[in-house]
Amino acid sequence: MFKHLLFCFCAVVLLLTGCTSKFSYNNVDWLLYWYVDDYVELEKSQKKRLDVKVEKWLKWHRQEELVRYRQHLEELKSQVEQGNISEEQWLSHLARASSHWQRFRDEISLELSELSVYLNDQQIIDMFEALEKDNLEKVEKRNKKTEQERWQENKEDTTEQMQDWLGRLSEQQKILISESVEKFESTFESWIEYRREIQSASKNLMLNREKQSDYIEQFNQLIQNPDQFKSESYIKASQHNRKVYAALLADLLPTISEKQKRHLIKEIDDLIDDIQDLIED
Repeated sequence: MFKHLLFCFCAVVLLLTGCTSKFSYNNVDWLLYWYVDDYVELEKSQKKRLDVKVEKWLKWHRQEELVRYRQHLEELKSQVEQGNISEEQWLSHLARASSHWQRFRDEISLELSELSVYLNDQQIIDMFEALEKDNLEKVEKRNKKTEQERWQENKEDTTEQMQDWLGRLSEQQKILISESVEKFESTFESWIEYRREIQSASKNLMLNREKQSDYIEQFNQLIQNPDQFKSESYIKASQHNRKVYAALLADLLPTISEKQKRHLIKEIDDLIDDIQDLIED
């Protein structure tokens, strides 16, 4: 459960897009319970323990991490203003974004492991049943679509993402996006397999925690090393897709108009302003 809690907490914390993000960040405890309630019902004492930890994590995140996010965005903005950004530079930015998540995960993983001790067996069973229900729903939803429909949806999603950053796209830019999406490799089956592997390992460990003298350390290591549950094909496909995405960004930037460039810089500035407001809160 607390492995999943880590994901949703981090997702809420990293939602830094406009006024809604500031509301989300400053109300992360309320949003966290709203989200977790779909998976397990926490007892009053469990909520109190979690409250203490969430307050501590947010304080650390506000004091230590937000400054790093702001600096990263300022460097990205500077590169955009200067001109082209190479595929290698985009890959570096993507890797750096991943490091933000990894640093956050590593900061709180031990305390999450300690909190997991307070869940009872029924809560653990209920939570993993809910997670598997999610898995089945995702599989069912995907199987209802043809390969062509999935490709079209992916193209539309990618196009929408670029429009959010650049504004209205040119036909040339739409073609670049379409050609790049065709190069993406599907990772859905591998991703579902990964989810089930890590969920199974977490469930087994948590239900046998009283038999493990080093349970907390084992669970901490599980949280900090999720890649051990990924297949080689999943890792390779993910690396390929990241490279394709970086190449798309590198190809798009030289095509943007002055209007699109102003739009992009404004979007980055808005994020920087949001982060600065959160730092000063």
